Amino acid sequence: MAWSKVFKVAFGALLVSMLVAAPYVNATISCEQVTNWLTPCITYGLFGGTVPPGCCEGIKTLNAASNTTEDRRAQCNCVKEGAAKIPGLNYDRVNELPGKCGTTCPYKLSYDLDCSKVN
Repeated sequence: MAWSKVFKVAFGALLVSMLVAAPYVNATISCEQVTNWLTPCITYGLFGGTVPPGCCEGIKTLNAASNTTEDRRAQCNCVKEGAAKIPGLNYDRVNELPGKCGTTCPYKLSYDLDCSKVN
C-alpha cells in the first residue's frame, strides 16, 4: 500500500511538472509527449528490479522522435525538470535504462545537467 502511495505521488509530481513546462519554441517534442513515453519507467527509477513493460518502448520512441538538437535539448529539459520533482528517484538507475533497453541517450541525467550543451 505504501509503495502505491509513493508511486502515485511521484507520478503526479512528474505529470504536473511536465504538463506545466512551456514547450520549447523550435522543438517538435512536447513535455506532455515525454511524460507519456517515460511514465512506465518511473517505478524502475524509484525501486529498481525488472524494467517495467512499456518503459523500453517509451525510451526508444522518444529517441526516434528526437531528430534535432532542439528536440534533444527539449527532451533533456523535460526529463531533468520532471525528475527533480520525484522524491527518491535514483539517477543512477534512470541512467541504466537506455543500456538495459538496448539503446542510448545523448546525456546522463543529473541534478546539474546543462541541457543547453546537449547535441
